[in-house]
Amino acid sequence: MNLSTENSFLRPHVGERGAIELLAKAGFDAIDYGFSPMLERKESPFCSHQYLTYAEEILKIAQDNGVYFNQAHGPFVFDTSLFPDYEKEVLPLCKRCFEVCAALKIPHVVIHPIHHLPYQGNEELLWNMNLEFYHRLLPYAREFQVKIALENMYQYDHRRGVITRDVFSNPEEYARFYDMLEPSDYLCCVDTGHCSITGEDPAKTLLTLNGRVKALHVNDNLFRTDDHIVPGHGLMDWESITKALATIDYSGDLTFEVINLYRSYDVDFLLTSARYLHDVGRYLITKIEKQKVLLQAGGKN
Repeated sequence: MNLSTENSFLRPHVGERGAIELLAKAGFDAIDYGFSPMLERKESPFCSHQYLTYAEEILKIAQDNGVYFNQAHGPFVFDTSLFPDYEKEVLPLCKRCFEVCAALKIPHVVIHPIHHLPYQGNEELLWNMNLEFYHRLLPYAREFQVKIALENMYQYDHRRGVITRDVFSNPEEYARFYDMLEPSDYLCCVDTGHCSITGEDPAKTLLTLNGRVKALHVNDNLFRTDDHIVPGHGLMDWESITKALATIDYSGDLTFEVINLYRSYDVDFLLTSARYLHDVGRYLITKIEKQKVLLQAGGKN
């Protein structure tokens, strides 16, 4: 199992090249490339006419440093109170994202579901809207041979000041939705933190989805907000999560989305932080692999 982490929160500190070099030096095998929010804000070089040349440049940097891009996070920050203009705004950005992923040799990209309406009371409407949305993305994904990853989400109820359920937060519904799609074109990316803050057990979500899970956003929290902190620094049960991954014989990468790791540190401490995250990742991978051996041998953990 390879180890990956996202790069979007390092780039503002050290730049594109610096983020790749730092994560490679820290020992990561791969990088989860974050397109958001720079792509939506037209601040990314991938919005220029030279976007494919830029992709070639950063792919070369990654290869020179012995790492690769294992997955990506597509655009999801749109300036709207309800729904953006999907035809003019969202679909072209997603198409550009898929094209760049192909250039970077990225096999799949996480595309958030439509969830600009309150989930409660709009469950059927959002279900149908998302079926249409993901099918509309499919020709672009197939054109560039990139798979679309669905992610379990959450919402924030501003009236009560609490996190609430959202599209794909219920694992049974998440599985049913996925089963209505063509499995060769889609996969499930489970965000462990999003499970916990919506009241779901991450281990149960993984076991329910089983072989549908091909990607992860690994992070911890305190069950109240989307903290995105290092596993073991929150309240989640990593013994049960790693055992669930072993039980479903998860064969994808362990990819961190610990976006708050670097927020308060000076540039000269970023490598130390990344190395710590790397060590936590290797520890979790070792646990998963050991649990797989025990399960295959019929033992108990």
